[in-house]
Amino acid sequence: MLKNVAGIWFESKPAEDEWVVRTYQLGNGHKEAVISRPTVWQEVPPHLQQLFGDDWQQMADRDREEKADERREANRQRAARRAKTRVRRSVKVLGLDALLTLTYRENQTDLALCKRHMKEFVRRIRRALPGFVYVAAFERQKRGAWHVHMAVHALPRQLAAANGVKVKSFPVVLAIWRSVTGDLGGSINQKLRKRWSQRSVGKLAAYLSKYMLKAFEDGDDWSNRYSGSAGIEIPEAVRMRFRDAQLAELIGLVFDDVAAGPCELMTWLSRWGDVFFLSTEGPPIS
Repeated sequence: MLKNVAGIWFESKPAEDEWVVRTYQLGNGHKEAVISRPTVWQEVPPHLQQLFGDDWQQMADRDREEKADERREANRQRAARRAKTRVRRSVKVLGLDALLTLTYRENQTDLALCKRHMKEFVRRIRRALPGFVYVAAFERQKRGAWHVHMAVHALPRQLAAANGVKVKSFPVVLAIWRSVTGDLGGSINQKLRKRWSQRSVGKLAAYLSKYMLKAFEDGDDWSNRYSGSAGIEIPEAVRMRFRDAQLAELIGLVFDDVAAGPCELMTWLSRWGDVFFLSTEGPPIS
């Protein structure tokens, strides 16, 4: 990509001798690290600028026009990845360990209505469960009906009724959802973390965040496909820059820092070997 600053032309390129390492302490035993090449802007050699003169502006305009669709597509992909990352880290920060799914009996195909229903469901359920927090993704079924996947803290087995009598929580939550959906009907399903190795918070976060990319593939606006409790704060990354370092060396440093001690981990290396991702989750707190 080309740009002009005060009459001087620059082009963007991945840095060849530099790496950026970002680490995230997300709490609840969760850590993440990303190693990547930063993008740098380099001045086009003066002799080339003089050689082509005004042709550089024509080249930049042509480059901008030819790559407009490509840039829009790239921007959509980045937006989808940001949404996916936000959902994944929010689940980890809150330590959510159960998946609550809200569905309709009728073929309810209006996303805006589904979002209003979920908002009202949250408002009502907080009367029975003060402090209820969630991260949610909206998914469309094959028949066209919308449903909601909500990462939550596992529902308690019992709730205290107004008269102080203990009642089972599942019928109460179901009644709340049906009171919101009315004639459309509804059902709920809760999947719990059975064992650390089967449904960890990290796996739940990955499961929920996959719908962000699914939304992108469906051509939907990514921002319309997830929601979460207000006030979720994602810790800032600790950033370090390294010059003339080998990726293998940096991966070793990241493992020593992020994956020290017993933990479950996931790694990913990009096709071109310019991005490495590591996610770890410590043993569950008993």
